[in-house]
Amino acid sequence: MARGAWLGLLALVASFAGGWQASEWHRDSLALAIDQAAQRAGEVSRQASEAVASHSARQLENKIEALRDAQPKEIRTEVVKPVFTNVCVSDEFIRLYNDAADKAERAISGKFTR
Repeated sequence: MARGAWLGLLALVASFAGGWQASEWHRDSLALAIDQAAQRAGEVSRQASEAVASHSARQLENKIEALRDAQPKEIRTEVVKPVFTNVCVSDEFIRLYNDAADKAERAISGKFTR
């Protein structure tokens, strides 16, 4: 009877180990299926975002081209401040000249300086 008990115990342990292994295989196959589905979804999402970005970039490029072509040809440059190309006066003279110009503008406009 001891031999039958050992065989029964061995069969019980073998069936437990087999069930455990089958459970691991099932869990692994589910994890693999989830990973593959996530990769497919990520790829579809990436392709969709690339398509949207490409379409948006094309629209922006077309708008920029239209704006560039619509620019009047007469306007070349805009001079904001005169620039002395040849240094013929000192920095102090330029500062005094700018101060005098500011005072003259304020006097003409009616705004007095301090």
